[in-house]
Amino acid sequence: MSRALNGAVALAHRRGLLRCASLMVTGPAAAQALALAREMPELCLGVHLTLIQGRSALPRLAVLHLVDSHRRFLNNPVQAGWRYYWQPELLPEITRELAAQIEVALAAGLKIWFLNGHVNLHLHPRIFPLVVELARQYGIPGIRLAREDWRTALYVDSRNPASKISQGLIFAWLSRRARRLARAAGLIYNDHLFGLLNDGRMTEDYLLGLVPFLRPGTTEIYLHPALYVDQELHRWAPRYQRQEELTALLSPRLPEALAAAGVAVTDFREMLLSGSKTG
Repeated sequence: MSRALNGAVALAHRRGLLRCASLMVTGPAAAQALALAREMPELCLGVHLTLIQGRSALPRLAVLHLVDSHRRFLNNPVQAGWRYYWQPELLPEITRELAAQIEVALAAGLKIWFLNGHVNLHLHPRIFPLVVELARQYGIPGIRLAREDWRTALYVDSRNPASKISQGLIFAWLSRRARRLARAAGLIYNDHLFGLLNDGRMTEDYLLGLVPFLRPGTTEIYLHPALYVDQELHRWAPRYQRQEELTALLSPRLPEALAAAGVAVTDFREMLLSGSKTG
């Protein structure tokens, strides 16, 4: 999405805790992101599948009912979610578009280890079966589930309780259904997640507050760091604390806290190679 974001990912991987990153292959700074990814072979890469707040990989005529005249998807998540649910005739175009996004990353010579979705739309009941089938087709072993404990999220940061509870319950339901499909397909996946309910505010203090509550299994924690906030980042998420999130990823206190709690840092590639979580 932004060179400032790409730079933060590279810095946090080389000098901090960051093990995985997702590629939004049609974003304005995608070419730089793909180039940086080739320079960091130890970074575990995924594709951030995009059907909202972005542009298509395919030409407009190939996804005529999904995008406007500038190849842009809808911006509103609720509107997009209902449209994709009640118009199943869109599913062939969605499948073609998601496949094209995966192929952009593969054509850059990159190994893709997992899939997730912008605003976690990949968990949509109509879309997730397509994502699972694409993962199998392209040999991508991992997928994100967004099952976040809203009680823990509220305990660590008590702001916006109604939003955290409602989102937590909705995504727990979506992830429960998705988990069955992922397991049946033999995919690897995370057991727990943090980043959804405190989106854009995953600061050092917040992450340190989460450490005592990490449960057995694999927990994905995701952030949206940046070196600075440019126009593109401000446009989509003006309230995100991106530089604070980068500080958290570079903090020496966080790996110390994780080690003291007996928590190992891993990634989807290592999960697959170790056989620690499979369907």
